[in-house]
Amino acid sequence: MDTGQLRNFDAVLGPECVTFATGTWSVLRSLATHAGWSGAVTALMRSAFAPETGQRALVQGNLDRKRIRLPQVFGNPVVMAVYGWIKSTQAGVLKAALEAKIAAENPEVTIVYNGSVYPEAVLASVSRGRRRVFVEAGFFPKTLQIDPEGLNGANSVPRDPAFYLDTDQDYAADGLPQAVNNRASKATGEGVVDLEPGYVFVPFQVPSDMQVTVHSPWVRDMEAFLDVVLAAAERHPDDIFVIKEHPSFKRSVKGLRPTHPRVIFANDNVTSDLIQNARAVVTLNSTVGIEALLFDKPVITLGRACYNVEGLVLHADGPDALSDALRASQKWRHDDRLRRQFVGFLWNSYLVSGTYDTPPAHLKEIILGKASN
Repeated sequence: MDTGQLRNFDAVLGPECVTFATGTWSVLRSLATHAGWSGAVTALMRSAFAPETGQRALVQGNLDRKRIRLPQVFGNPVVMAVYGWIKSTQAGVLKAALEAKIAAENPEVTIVYNGSVYPEAVLASVSRGRRRVFVEAGFFPKTLQIDPEGLNGANSVPRDPAFYLDTDQDYAADGLPQAVNNRASKATGEGVVDLEPGYVFVPFQVPSDMQVTVHSPWVRDMEAFLDVVLAAAERHPDDIFVIKEHPSFKRSVKGLRPTHPRVIFANDNVTSDLIQNARAVVTLNSTVGIEALLFDKPVITLGRACYNVEGLVLHADGPDALSDALRASQKWRHDDRLRRQFVGFLWNSYLVSGTYDTPPAHLKEIILGKASN
């Protein structure tokens, strides 16, 4: 698809790579090439006034993002209804055009960026059952995820500890990453908070991201996450909880609840410093959890994460389980061989060296090697 993140893939993949234009007029012209203009107009009318079952689901991620990012506008049911109808109509026409294009050209592999929102969600839908890969930024600097099954909580990273332990292969033999993806400051102007080591670090995430909307079953947004942290602070009077909000999300939950003396916002602090000085990290499923493993810290996850491996992290599926995990984390230690094997597998076997702007020169071979059958 012509979504911007993968624009530099074309030059590396060469003329064999076909990029599908997603503008409405381009989609209609593509459909007309295969079905004639009468077929294209019929598909448009059908998408608008007699949509297929599941058509609106293809744009649900877009609706969720708008509602979360611009609640003043998209909290209005009329605005949301009109926007949803427009996007659903676009998705129906795009689906028809992609189905016709794929049937005509029978591509060897389909490349899907993320796949959780329109237009990529449509490509993910119509390519189901075909060889494909999903692409997104990797967990460490200058890396990419290229996965045949999905991304993050839906990826193909093995969750069975036996995969890492019942083997003679040393996945960490070629080294471990030396850097993490330090988030920028949220630029609050409040300055760096001076913290005593030994707190519980809680990195917040972008609430409109698929990590939250798709892979966080019981903590649905950052306001709810703040409530979870405040409740945990009440149940664990010896713990201090330090929150850093994600700088990519412009709205803040700070001030939405009464302040708590042991819940501290440190939005201007450096992420790697916050990890290194924490006694434990509590996250939904952020890459910060993987970075914390690199720093040999206990990790507690609340959502679906590719690193939810028994013996590697503690997982909590509700407030009571979180309290149990916080108590256990005082003395609990992950299996260090499992930690090194897991991080080594990600770094040396799973992730691909490169970025959206500078994909690897042998990208074609990587994609063909990783594509599902």
